[in-house]
Amino acid sequence: MLTHKPLRAMLLTAATALASTSLEAAPVNLNTWTAESYPAVSGFGAGVWTVAPGGGSVNQSVNGQPTLFYSDFNTTGSDVRGKIKTQDASDDDYVGFALGFSPGDTGNSTANYLLLDWKKATQSFDFGAPSTTPGSTAFIGLSVSRVTGVPTADEFWGHVNFTSHTGGAVEELARGATLGSTGWVTNTEYTFRMIFTSTNLKVYVDDILQMDVTGTFEDGRLAFYNFSQANVTYSAFTIDPAPGLLAPGGIALFAVGMIGLALRARRRNRAA
Repeated sequence: MLTHKPLRAMLLTAATALASTSLEAAPVNLNTWTAESYPAVSGFGAGVWTVAPGGGSVNQSVNGQPTLFYSDFNTTGSDVRGKIKTQDASDDDYVGFALGFSPGDTGNSTANYLLLDWKKATQSFDFGAPSTTPGSTAFIGLSVSRVTGVPTADEFWGHVNFTSHTGGAVEELARGATLGSTGWVTNTEYTFRMIFTSTNLKVYVDDILQMDVTGTFEDGRLAFYNFSQANVTYSAFTIDPAPGLLAPGGIALFAVGMIGLALRARRRNRAA
């Protein structure tokens, strides 16, 4: 009669091989992404996103309203890496990302996504018409916020929820560990890494962990984010499964293989 030792050995070998397999990061082609901007305010138009030949980078060239350039894939369970560089030395406003963004969220009363934005310098401003909210202060540094509904430009600017506007809000959740009160530097390229799951967001900048935020987060697209900052380039983005997770195809193949091994071993045992 056969024992289960051969099956156990096969399972152990397969599991060890799987655990040691390094999945190569998939480069992101930005030619398949889409631009979307929030409703215009006086003096601040829609963003203009220009993808470089080959699709490896994109430049946002307008000093305008909150604008996003979103992916054609969802990001929950992903490990995303890429670079940001700002080349306009005359301005000091927001660059960053959105995670869990859905197409149409700039006009969606039920929108619910995370906003990771970075301000070069503290600045107070009132965006005026057509918004009825007062001005607010944008503080220097890197932070992550939850965006719900359709906030006004003043709410995006100061990460606030004005009671005079019930249609949306921006709630700040955390600030960077070392960059929470430090602005970005012109003509300096920063490498970002974002590990995003349904319950956690980890953000690294130049390999330093800046944020580790837990909660309940919506699935949705990755988006590059820009607010009142011209000449910003986002480049060299890749996407992997989050650590500890496999790509869906890898999980399926592994599961099928393990089931097949178990069934064959069981048949052999019965035959013996």
